[in-house]
Amino acid sequence: MLQRLIDALAGQIAKPKSFWYKLVAAILGAVIFLAAVPALLYWAGFAVEKYLLADRWAGFKSAVGYVSVVLGLAILGWSLLVFGLSGRGTAVPTAPPQKLIVTGPYKYCRNPIQLGALLYYLGIGILFGSVAIGVLMLLIGLVIGGAYHKFIEERELLAKFGQEYEAYKMKTPFIIPKFRKE
Repeated sequence: MLQRLIDALAGQIAKPKSFWYKLVAAILGAVIFLAAVPALLYWAGFAVEKYLLADRWAGFKSAVGYVSVVLGLAILGWSLLVFGLSGRGTAVPTAPPQKLIVTGPYKYCRNPIQLGALLYYLGIGILFGSVAIGVLMLLIGLVIGGAYHKFIEERELLAKFGQEYEAYKMKTPFIIPKFRKE
């Protein structure tokens, strides 16, 4: 059943998309992942903190929160720019890039968009709640995003790019950047 759903989605993904479709998909993706997902993660983190934890790190939370938000947005922006310019597509699964991207932030980790989003979620949670909420938002986002990337996206990339993706996957870490000389 799941395989049929994945195959059906892959068939839709392979069809060429218009500029307007890609633009709308990118805007909707931004709204979902920069507003709706953080709101949901914030609510979950707030609930856990309210009933299980206490905010004991208030002294430095603003600085950590701002740095995390800015760094996360910078990584997201850089990743999406490279995605659009080099790959001629968007990060939205229905309008993906037409070639495998291995430059820019993708040179250091396979999922820089998720890395940027996780840092953003951490910072938003800290600034509007507490360090505990930020960490919980990061962890929940990591589990959900990591599962999506491992079980769905990697299969699609392997099917689309084959050996080229397999070689990239072998030398490039999943999410924690590896800075190396080449």
